Amino acid sequence: MAESEERRTELSGFLRSRRARLTPQEVGLAPGGRRRTPGLRREELALLAGVGVTWYTWLEQGRDIHPSPEVLASLARTLRLDRAETAYLFRLAGSHPLDGEVGAPAEVPASLLRLMHAQWPAPAWVMDANWDLRAWNPGADALFELSGRPPQECNLAWVVFGNAVHRRRVEHWEQHARRFLAQLRAAYAERGGEATAVGRHLGRMIQHVRGEHPEADRWLDEHQVAERSGAEKVLRHEELGVLRIDQHVLLAAEGLQLIVMSPRDAETAERLRRLAPMPVTV
Repeated sequence: MAESEERRTELSGFLRSRRARLTPQEVGLAPGGRRRTPGLRREELALLAGVGVTWYTWLEQGRDIHPSPEVLASLARTLRLDRAETAYLFRLAGSHPLDGEVGAPAEVPASLLRLMHAQWPAPAWVMDANWDLRAWNPGADALFELSGRPPQECNLAWVVFGNAVHRRRVEHWEQHARRFLAQLRAAYAERGGEATAVGRHLGRMIQHVRGEHPEADRWLDEHQVAERSGAEKVLRHEELGVLRIDQHVLLAAEGLQLIVMSPRDAETAERLRRLAPMPVTV
């Protein structure tokens, strides 16, 4: 059996199993008469998802059709799929989830905050799907001067382009700035562009960087894209000296990321300890 056929067979079974676990009451429908099988009928699911009954029947039968990301997102919402199930649905259908439909959480989980603070002496911060900085430890605050900044500046674009002090400290700043823009452009597309809330937020960030920084405007026109990943950096701090950093990007739940700037050598570790002494815990 070909790989595509295997995927369609798996998709068929997955859809039937998730339809079977939903009751009419859960989706606001009257129970109706006696049902031969548990769960929703195909007609009911198609109506709730806004798709044709015949089309959905073909999809559940494993026929070779190609649903759009928007239709798959509608099916995922109707079937009450969680993030892992939604990603699985998209992959079985040969597509990619619109992560931009998932909003940023109202609060950063306490466990993630504890992990962030445990990175001392490494500067670390938490970023959400909007690329807004949601929390940071004393090392990151000392390095980037984040506390007291207005909300519109607490994002990664400001750290890279708007923070003149940090920009001056980073060796080969242009290389890192270009990589940031390539990652931002890729994230905008991955999260659905103008079709999703997160995509529109990232689009506004791109337009702001274009308007405020002429070099970014030129570089964005090169249409480079790159996956979000870590990097090696060298910072020349005016008081502490050279800081050799390995920057790691760790993925967490609900689109959150923990970014850690870990020291690459003992000298850097000692200088980072002086940058922000270990916080006193009670």
